Amino acid sequence: RGGGGGGGGGYGGLPASAWAPVLVYCALSGATIFFDELYPLWLVAPRDEGGLAMHSGDIGAIMACSGAALVTFQFLLYPSLAARCAPSVMFARCAMLYAVIAAATPFLAPLDPRPLP
Repeated sequence: RGGGGGGGGGYGGLPASAWAPVLVYCALSGATIFFDELYPLWLVAPRDEGGLAMHSGDIGAIMACSGAALVTFQFLLYPSLAARCAPSVMFARCAMLYAVIAAATPFLAPLDPRPLP
């Protein structure tokens, strides 16, 4: 392989020290897509199969509220947090928080106050 390009010794010009965060970001992105696709299916699944047996209108309302909360956080809270934390610290904290929330999600089914049919 020729030695041109001066990228810091990593593959494709990416420094070797940057590969761990890139791989974690790829894994986190894949998990997020997987979760976002399966979440509505879990909500609509029958309760005897571990789902919440929600109706499409309820699921739409949940998704709309989630979108509104995301936009609010992105435009109002995130700028002040980003000004106080380094990007690497923010990424690590958010990745850990996401892992906790994703791991706790299946345990929400028993908390549903509606009686089983």
